[in-house]
Amino acid sequence: MTRLTPCADDRQRQALEGFTARLRAMHAQGLADPGLWDHLRARARNAKLTYLANPAPWLDLLAERLEGRGARVHFAVDAAEARDMVLGILQQAGARKVVKGKSMTCEEIALNPALEAAGVQVSETDLGEFIIQLAGEPPFHILGPAMHRDRGQVADLFAEKLGQRVPAEPEALTKLARATLRRRFLEADAGISGVNFAACREGALAIVTNEGNGRFVTSLPPLHIAVMGLEKPLPTLADLGATLELLTRAAIGAPLSTYSSWLAAPAGLSGAGGPRQLHLVVVDNGRSRILGGKFWEILLCLRCSSCLNFCPVYGLAGGHAYGSVYPGPMGSVLSCLLEDLAPGPDLAQASTLCGLCRQECPLGIDLPGLLLGLRQAGTEAAPAANLLPGLAAQVLSRRGLFDVVCRLAPAGIKVLEKLPEALRPPGPWREWRAGGRALPNAPGHPWLARQPREDGHD
Repeated sequence: MTRLTPCADDRQRQALEGFTARLRAMHAQGLADPGLWDHLRARARNAKLTYLANPAPWLDLLAERLEGRGARVHFAVDAAEARDMVLGILQQAGARKVVKGKSMTCEEIALNPALEAAGVQVSETDLGEFIIQLAGEPPFHILGPAMHRDRGQVADLFAEKLGQRVPAEPEALTKLARATLRRRFLEADAGISGVNFAACREGALAIVTNEGNGRFVTSLPPLHIAVMGLEKPLPTLADLGATLELLTRAAIGAPLSTYSSWLAAPAGLSGAGGPRQLHLVVVDNGRSRILGGKFWEILLCLRCSSCLNFCPVYGLAGGHAYGSVYPGPMGSVLSCLLEDLAPGPDLAQASTLCGLCRQECPLGIDLPGLLLGLRQAGTEAAPAANLLPGLAAQVLSRRGLFDVVCRLAPAGIKVLEKLPEALRPPGPWREWRAGGRALPNAPGHPWLARQPREDGHD
């Protein structure tokens, strides 16, 4: 049984509902031209499949192109090696102050805590990431890391952490964050960013943002380190362009994001402005193993957040309930497969298998099928985990037994409710009550028993 719990309060739940509703509307706008949508989906999926069919030569080509222009490319087997590589590059350059763009891969490898433990000052510069860094929280949503915090909470947080009280209005809060971050941009010794896509044949990196912080991070400091998951590259720049448009249409309903940056060399080497060093760290962290197994399709994911926005479970639980950097249906799959992540043992159960995630995924990833496969694998590894679902299947497949259980349910729930914690039997009710919640009431009869008959009689 899943351990996901609902959002912390009604305000948070309402904020999540409003945020995902807006993103669903924008997603629908991106599908307004079905012919173009289908063309982009086919082009992007074919490009991803071409790369994933044999990544090694494409990665070699990408490294050759980038290093031919003065960049350095590093390959990290796991999260620990990736952290060590980034820290080593910073220490060799004598960098003590870092500004950082939004990167889920950096979150995945727990880069910030490692750098801070080594005495490096790291400043997140995406507004949402800046807020949750000050709060000491993980992201709540892929596109809106701090959407669970309202303006009053942000104003209180800024007053506590930045030492300045401003009105709880978006303009005032943004102005304070901008003033704080501008100083840090100018003082930074290095910038760290993620990578949304890479074009192997041309040797180009693409960074997609809706704030100007990404360009400050990649152009102002003398050193730029880009951190990229092994699955992100595409064969050509034309493939990248089509996939980029698909991503932004799926995420925000627009043909392009506000800022799309293309990086191919350390600009400072030619005497122009910009970093004098560019390093790319390619992170495996279990991706090669995933690619060789039956769950490889999850590596097609563009991180557009469509599956989160349509998932009824995510809509009730929110991002923090997943206990992982990657929430929602895609996170329930990916978090169980990557190395160095430790999701709950039953994270794959966090789905109703309604199929909306597969339907709305721009690349058509069979997320319900992957989740079912993970459930089966978990059952095979721990047969006892199948006891309760198996019992439920027996009850649900026998109408007479189901009716009996429905009649007995109210009394059974009352007994479970009154039991002290030490005497509660194992199962979902123990975890539910441990969170301070009361068990739900049961009507005592099946739902269908209350519905009018076709002949009009009750």
